[in-house]
Amino acid sequence: MGVLQNLAKSMEPGSEEMETKAEIRKRILEIRTGLSDEEVTSKSESIVQKVIKTPEYREADNILLYADYCREVMTRGIFEDALLHRKKIYFPRVDKLTNTMDFFQVISIRQLDRGYKDILEPREDVRTRYKFLPREDTLAILPGVAFDTSGYRIGYGKGFYDRFLASRRQLSTMALAYSCQIIDEIPRDEHDIKMDKIVTEEIIYSFLRI
Repeated sequence: MGVLQNLAKSMEPGSEEMETKAEIRKRILEIRTGLSDEEVTSKSESIVQKVIKTPEYREADNILLYADYCREVMTRGIFEDALLHRKKIYFPRVDKLTNTMDFFQVISIRQLDRGYKDILEPREDVRTRYKFLPREDTLAILPGVAFDTSGYRIGYGKGFYDRFLASRRQLSTMALAYSCQIIDEIPRDEHDIKMDKIVTEEIIYSFLRI
């Protein structure tokens, strides 16, 4: 049995006790890293096409987007479509001293520079002028490492998105993931925020807020 088959088997219901978040993160990152360039590109294109057809995306005037890295679902197609439809697009910038994150408006990829963990972030001059202020006509599009079929996510362990969204619950949230990143259940903490939608290349999961 190959590595991916072993990894997939460990995801079967009842195969073992529930994994910790750290164990899930490690396992799913290994699976995602194993995707070929062609798989990442084709799956990302399929996901982008699903996203831009959703009512949440079409009706949003403001899009909080992420710059993909480390084989995350690629977002360039969403950025280009949002520009075409005159939406305001914001990317995150991390403050390493406070472990917080804010979003700043970007109208060109050239306004992004390498920042935290070598991820593209809005340049310093953008940060002083175009900070996102919460609006209800906003869709936040999130990355992540793993997601479950109830709408919960695991990121990279720093909690940037959970902290950002904690006081901005009026924002609509949509996570992007490959189907191999979806598992049955993730252990939950009190601060974890449930997604409104998760879009994969195979299916769109929608969740009701309680």
